[in-house]
Amino acid sequence: MKIQNKWKKLNIKISQELRDVIHGYIMSDGYLKNNGILTIEQGKQQKSFVCWLYKKFEILRSEKKIRLRTHLDKRTNRETYSYIFNTRALLKGFHHIWYKPVKKGGRVSFQKRLPKNISCFFSIPFITLWFAGDGTKMIGQKGAKFEVTSLTSEERQTLQQLFQQKYNISTKILRAGQSKKGTIKWTLSIPAPEYDKFRILITQMDLIPNLFPYKLCKKNNV
Repeated sequence: MKIQNKWKKLNIKISQELRDVIHGYIMSDGYLKNNGILTIEQGKQQKSFVCWLYKKFEILRSEKKIRLRTHLDKRTNRETYSYIFNTRALLKGFHHIWYKPVKKGGRVSFQKRLPKNISCFFSIPFITLWFAGDGTKMIGQKGAKFEVTSLTSEERQTLQQLFQQKYNISTKILRAGQSKKGTIKWTLSIPAPEYDKFRILITQMDLIPNLFPYKLCKKNNV
């Protein structure tokens, strides 16, 4: 109720599409603090994506411009660069949906989880933003895949079921090797027979065709 009153006082009306864009970005690359501030940060090569999000989040962000951030990688002693901006502290409700408190050594931290009500916003904008961050086309064959290693087995199955139920797209949960630490990697994959339906889905917004065309297979081949 306090959040709704704050939004009303600031004359903020969030559309369903913007709501789903926020959810999709959190699903992939977004870091949302428990005070309701969402950080948008992408590598230097993704400046156009940051600008796209900056425009989308106009009613939620401050007037501060996008800034270039320098980070020193202590492992390689090399500097990396990224573009970054934040929203105002308006998204506490989203934090409650996406994060659960975890106690460790007397301290409370927050762990991202797949929301129980994800079916309510498993929409075209959500899937498109998620694919922009965690998706790619398959190499050497027609198809696409999402990186889902951080999810539980049950969460992967939930996503698989939602693709089938909402969009009649059959997906596969596949092992994708393992990390240097021995963690098994997983992908949620869209095989060739299902790809055209998926492609239509993620190209209804301008994001993927304009900014991530390299993530798309051609219509009739790979």
